[in-house]
Amino acid sequence: MRNRFLLRGLGVVFLIAFLVGCGYHFKGKTNNLPEDIKSISIPIFKNDTTETNIENLFTNALIAQFVRSKEFKITDVDKADAVIYGVLKEYHNETLTYSGGGKVSQYRVRIVAEVSLVRAKTKEVIWRAKHLSEFEDYDASTNTIENEANKEKAIRRLAKFMAEIIHDRMLENF
Repeated sequence: MRNRFLLRGLGVVFLIAFLVGCGYHFKGKTNNLPEDIKSISIPIFKNDTTETNIENLFTNALIAQFVRSKEFKITDVDKADAVIYGVLKEYHNETLTYSGGGKVSQYRVRIVAEVSLVRAKTKEVIWRAKHLSEFEDYDASTNTIENEANKEKAIRRLAKFMAEIIHDRMLENF
């Protein structure tokens, strides 16, 4: 019986050693950006789409994501080591499904963005995602106000999701 516990204990030790030795890490806990980048600025995204005011949602979602992660000090452009620039390139609101009566039952909102991390002093691009495309579905409503509210909620969820993707890719896949 004592040998069984000893073998289990050794198995756990070897598993931990393997996980540590193979470079395993938890998502969001790695920062592969240059060490001199301590502060960032996130100006309002540029909106090249026909959908108004979404640039504020996406900018605020990205700022909130970086504040949550506590990886960098968020500051003004003139005080930052690096600046994250975002451009919302495309906005699509497409019919996804129809109900039995031929009425729309679900929509899909899709956003395509370009995001860059640029060194503030030299304007050197440190990281870039040229074609970041994600989508979010939402339920349709015959009530116009409710339908618009559902769409805005979907865009907010999409902005939060894309902010997480940008943050993680920027820090981990440098």
